[in-house]
Amino acid sequence: MTQCFIGVMSGTSVDAIDAVLCDISSSGQVSCQGSLTQVIPLSLKQRLQAAMTTEAVPLLEYKQLEADYSALVSDTVNQLIQQHQIQPAAVQAIGCHGQTLWHYPPSQANQYAPFSLQLINATQIATETGISVISDFRQKDILAGGEGAPLVPAFHYHSFRQIAGAGKVILNLGGIANITWIADREDEVIGFDTGPANTLLDAWYRRHFDANGYDHNGALAASGTVNHQLLQRLLKAPYFDSKPPKSTGRELFNLDWLEAAITPADSPENVLATLVELTAVSISRALRFLPHSPTEVIACGGGVHNATLMAALQRQWPAIPLTTTAHYRLDPQLIEAMAFAWLGWCYENKKPGNLPAVTGARCPVILGTKVLAG
Repeated sequence: MTQCFIGVMSGTSVDAIDAVLCDISSSGQVSCQGSLTQVIPLSLKQRLQAAMTTEAVPLLEYKQLEADYSALVSDTVNQLIQQHQIQPAAVQAIGCHGQTLWHYPPSQANQYAPFSLQLINATQIATETGISVISDFRQKDILAGGEGAPLVPAFHYHSFRQIAGAGKVILNLGGIANITWIADREDEVIGFDTGPANTLLDAWYRRHFDANGYDHNGALAASGTVNHQLLQRLLKAPYFDSKPPKSTGRELFNLDWLEAAITPADSPENVLATLVELTAVSISRALRFLPHSPTEVIACGGGVHNATLMAALQRQWPAIPLTTTAHYRLDPQLIEAMAFAWLGWCYENKKPGNLPAVTGARCPVILGTKVLAG
């Protein structure tokens, strides 16, 4: 018997909201039946980005931002179920991540209690869609002593262990890159954030070339030259050498961090080329934390569409095949949204959604909180 779930995700690049309609079997196998991606309007995107780069947002502005973002999530879900002629009552729940504004895990916390803040009004979404909403997936793991991230390795392991096999790595090229080592056993899975990917590439491109765009296919980065001195300065960030479990975000890897390392002589194109190389090198170096070299690296996330980045990655490990999840008939762009549909299924079926070996939590926990429809 299968259950119908919707997964909703928007990443740190704040480009779009991805929603997937999934059938999930009693054993937790996910089959994507449809999807819809809605671009985040520029005005809302700019407000979200402003909230992500400051430690203080006026309360009324925050609540309006929450309402506007949640309304867009509701609209995306409603369009998705209308396109597929699905009644709200037929959907068990929406697993909705929300928009991360600030990630402050135990590994970074000093003066304040650790937390991970996702912008979302689950009550509003449940009311506007007529579907129960499961959200706030990260805080339970943090309260159990974990990083609250990355959470997708549990889904990677559950989905790819059978279709791809052990000894392979799933590489998520989102705003922040993360890897999952697919092991034979769940308690042997390794997963962690490796460092920046699209978040810095997009931020730099928008600062210097097109405020509303991105480097299509990595063409502009390909026209630049890697500044190896700048690259070495960036690679000195302590995060790259710290051992997992670990997680990171825009709180560390942002334009302020980057601009502190560059000089006036660095052209925008060369910095972009250097950021591509930084992503590739930091991911390659992260493989040293694995038991042995993977037999295959399987990429997903928006970064798979950046040909310059994919070529840079392949140069780092020429002997290891680099493919994408499309090779396994899974859309690389939708993996994270599918993961949150699956995490919603885990909540509904009283199954832990975290991997303590990945997040550092003391124990497995059921992730999320639920708001009922109606």
